[in-house]
Amino acid sequence: MRGSRGKEHTTIIKRSSRKSHDAFHGGAWKVAFADFTLAMMALFMVLWIMGSVSEEERKEIVSQLNGESIFEGQSLSPITQPNGVGGKIAATEKRDRGDDKTKTPEEKRVASMKGESLDDVNKRSQQEIEDLARVIMKITSAYDAQSNLKMEIVPQGLRILVTDDQKREMFQRSSAILTPFFTRLLTEFAPALNKIDNKIVITGHTDATRFRDQDLYNNWNLSGERAMQARRVLTKAGLDPTKILQVSGMADQMLIDPANPLSSSNRRIEIMVLTHSASESLYQFFGQHGEKVIKPIIDRLSQKK
Repeated sequence: MRGSRGKEHTTIIKRSSRKSHDAFHGGAWKVAFADFTLAMMALFMVLWIMGSVSEEERKEIVSQLNGESIFEGQSLSPITQPNGVGGKIAATEKRDRGDDKTKTPEEKRVASMKGESLDDVNKRSQQEIEDLARVIMKITSAYDAQSNLKMEIVPQGLRILVTDDQKREMFQRSSAILTPFFTRLLTEFAPALNKIDNKIVITGHTDATRFRDQDLYNNWNLSGERAMQARRVLTKAGLDPTKILQVSGMADQMLIDPANPLSSSNRRIEIMVLTHSASESLYQFFGQHGEKVIKPIIDRLSQKK
């Protein structure tokens, strides 16, 4: 008995641990399902929004998403001839303003405030801009400064370019100190600009001459300070400060004479008298007193409910 027990074999069963199917894959299928659900919800929202908004609102949304600029893709039609002599005022683009659905919120607001039809407001605004151009040209002729002034009526309003020439420098070289002649000229412009009910943008431009120490001082600093100096002269001469919507410097990024980057014509101050639509476009970027002109789409949909 003992011998037979000693010869007995003991069978040992070893069970290998198997990783569960869930442990191997983790929660990947759940993540994939959640992504699919989110995509379907997003598709549903897009379809719902497209069916809930008007064609005009869709265009506004696309415009915002594309980041369209009010100064891109527009041709310019000069008021002055190449030799600086005043010419016929011409607009390069006319908008159909007969349909109220095409009006911007600013145009509708201006019309409602003055009790006028939109057509009357638009015609009056266009006429005021053309009248302003004639007044500016008359002042320029009185100062014999036709070679220092160019004007263009563009879809965004009236563009006034005050430039250097070989006879007169607007600013002392490499500084933002305005010379007496151009101080008097801008002072004469102020009352005329104050009479029109439009916002104004002032921009400084330089030629391509570079400072030695670009970190210490460069054309961005110079163009910005020159624009600010022009603003100070205009407001001191009586221009309502609230009419000025923006003051900026563009250094040598927008040369009028790119073939001659050091040309005096590149050193200039630009005064842009904006149409109501153009100023409204700027509000779309920055908001008006914290409230954007184009309301968020969810707000619009909630209002319709």
